[in-house]
Amino acid sequence: MVEEINILFSAAGRRVSLIRHFKKVLNDLGLRGRVISADINLLAPASYITDEKVLIPKCTNENYIETLIDICKTQRVSLLTSLIDTDLILLSENRDKFERVGTKLLISSVETNEICFNKINTAKFFKTHNVSSPCTYSLDEALNFDQEKYPVLLKPFDGSSGVGVTKINNKEELIFFAKYIKNAMIQEYLEGEEYTVDVYVDFKGKIRCAVPRKRLEIRGGEVSKGVTVKDKLIMKAACDAVSKLPGTIGCITIQCFKTKDNQIKFIEINPRFGGGFPLSLHAKADFPKWILQELVFGECNATMDDWLDDLAMLRYDEEIIVNGDQIK
Repeated sequence: MVEEINILFSAAGRRVSLIRHFKKVLNDLGLRGRVISADINLLAPASYITDEKVLIPKCTNENYIETLIDICKTQRVSLLTSLIDTDLILLSENRDKFERVGTKLLISSVETNEICFNKINTAKFFKTHNVSSPCTYSLDEALNFDQEKYPVLLKPFDGSSGVGVTKINNKEELIFFAKYIKNAMIQEYLEGEEYTVDVYVDFKGKIRCAVPRKRLEIRGGEVSKGVTVKDKLIMKAACDAVSKLPGTIGCITIQCFKTKDNQIKFIEINPRFGGGFPLSLHAKADFPKWILQELVFGECNATMDDWLDDLAMLRYDEEIIVNGDQIK
């Protein structure tokens, strides 16, 4: 008989539908287990649909890892994953400590997280491995551009959720915004259709599925409207790019543009579930099921393209109402 399978999400945040589905999969597979959320405060909406919620310090706190390890021990956590970027490197660096208490990390290698967290490293990775991507420039190079080289894109190399990403139309704007956007990098401005591709990498490191989602509308750095597109060119290019990353596991979210002349240019990678993943999930690319199948049974029934094409997602806000005493 399979032991209890307990899943811990670090920074559950707003990922209500994802966590709700993990709970459903446990039940569908006939597994005993609990889903637990760990956040720095009691304001994370997703924590109110988990079986249990625990408070943890910020990942910059020196006790962050030990706190999580203690939770994993006391809660008998089988699988730990994070839904934000900021602790991925730290968790991956401490993988052995979690494994010693019986907890598997659904988190890619240190090397991959270092490549993905810093967008300058990501650009170097793309260039080194001949993955088509926008050109990257230094500030001095961009300041010497003629007007026809504009627009360019200015963005923080360590940013997330679209914060600080700014289209720059001329040298005067570049001088102004470069003073205020910290850790800025400059890239070629791309025009075309923007896609996010959810790529599933199994526990043996084999790529098993890729779901391109065309981004129709963005809000707060996350897709609010999108549609699945079974574009074989994008699927192949995304799989080729992800295959060059070392030690990947689980959901790898990679973003690209498809230009008017059908070039695929990759701009960013996040080695975790993205905010728009529920669209892939509803399209029958059941990453949570495959993860738990592998964790418990050693194999999963993932397929590359057995998912629904042309399925649209129109996101909206949903309320979770709790007594005020619960968030103090």
